[in-house]
Parts: sequence; C-alpha cells; structure tokens
Amino acid sequence: MDLVLYQTVLYAACLVNFLLALLLLFNNYEYRKYDIYHRSCKITAINYINFAIGFFIHGYLTLRFQNPVAASALSVSYFHVGAVMFSWSHTPLMCPNYLTRRIVIRDICILGVGIITYWLPIVIPVLRPYSEWPFAIFFLHGVYLSYMFLSNYFKTQNSIEQTTVEANAPSWWTPETKRRLLSKHHSFITGCVLIVIFGLGSIAITAAFPTQVWPYTLLSGGGMLVFWFLYYAISEYGGVIEIASYALKINSLDGSRRRK
Repeated sequence: MDLVLYQTVLYAACLVNFLLALLLLFNNYEYRKYDIYHRSCKITAINYINFAIGFFIHGYLTLRFQNPVAASALSVSYFHVGAVMFSWSHTPLMCPNYLTRRIVIRDICILGVGIITYWLPIVIPVLRPYSEWPFAIFFLHGVYLSYMFLSNYFKTQNSIEQTTVEANAPSWWTPETKRRLLSKHHSFITGCVLIVIFGLGSIAITAAFPTQVWPYTLLSGGGMLVFWFLYYAISEYGGVIEIASYALKINSLDGSRRRK
C-alpha cells in the first residue's frame, strides 16, 4: 500500500510539473516581448521538467525502497539543479543585470562539485556512512542564492513603496497601479518563499529520514501545490514587467523632452 501510494503521488507530481512547464512555454503571449521575463519563464519551465524527471525516476525505480542512499543522492541532485535554475529565472526579474557569465560559471562549478560528491558514496561504499555530509554544499549554496534573490526583491519592493502618488506624478502612476504592483509583488514573493522552504526542507528531511517513505509521499503531494502557486505567481508577474517597462519608456521620453 505504501509503495502504491508513493508511486501514485510521484507520478501525479511528475504530470503536474510537465503540464505547468507546457503552460509556461506556450502561455502569456502578451508578455513575450519582454526578453528578461520571457527568458525567466523558459528557465522556470525547464526547471519544472527537471523536477518532473526526478519525480518520475523516483517513482519508476522506487529508489527509496531499493536503495535509500541513491534515492537521497538523486533528490539532492535535482533539488540543487532546481535551486540554481530558480536563481537564474527569478533573481533577474528583480535585478536585470544579475545573470552574468561569471554568475553562471560560478553556479555551474558549485553545482558540479556538489553532484559529484552527492554520488561518491554510491561509487565508494566506504563513504556511505557519511553520505549526508555533502548535502551541506546544497544548503550553503541554496541559502546564498536565496539571500541574493531576497535582497534584490526587497530593494525593488522598497522602491515601489517609496514612490508616492502625488499631483506631480505621471498620469499612469495612480493608487490603483501602485496597489496592483504591490499585490503582484506579494504573490510573487510568497511563491518564491514557498519554493525555498520546500527545497531546503525537503533535503533536510531527506537527511533526517533517509529510509522512510511517508515523508516523501507527503512532500511530493504538497510540492504540487507549491509548484502550482509558483506558476501562478510568475504568470501574474508579467503585468509587473509590463508596467515597469512602460514606466521606463515614459521616463525616457520625458528625459528627451527636457534635453530639447
């Protein structure tokens, strides 16, 4: 019974993630003209596929029953990939210049070292008693990436909150526009915080209960809701990008008029 439920939930999570990936790739046509947002959606879609594949492998091979050490290594591997891709997809929405070649190389190097060390206990059995120790790489990297995202998020949030709606403000900057922006920001950060807690918490549970099945059944079920909310948040965030792009355009035109 435990095995059937475990596999059913994992396959359902796999299907949900694939569907969300397709929606991100083929939805929100009106916002595709914004390059950073469009790139963010594509990276997020690839990330959903990353998790879907991980869930499918877990369910198909029943690694948690057959080989808990390999199951833990697999989990932390695709969660680490997910953390990096989350950073690449979401942080640039707060800081457009964030994703540089240096950042990409740094993250890939840390990820590569992490994945190798996660799987070493499988190749070298003498290391199996210490198989959870390398998970520290994921936690440290994940916490740092989360910090970078949150710090950029709150800078953007404060900028919006401090922009007052006064008589001399542009005509498009109304109380309703400000309310909409802040509302979408709140949904966005809620989804991001949920995925961070889900990611770090899942690997913490993996380290604490490497041979238990029920925690992963619950996590996989709850994860479907987290991934759906993250999809909703990033889909809605297209409106924020549109307003911000419009603001930059208006400010640029105003600056040109002043120079003339």
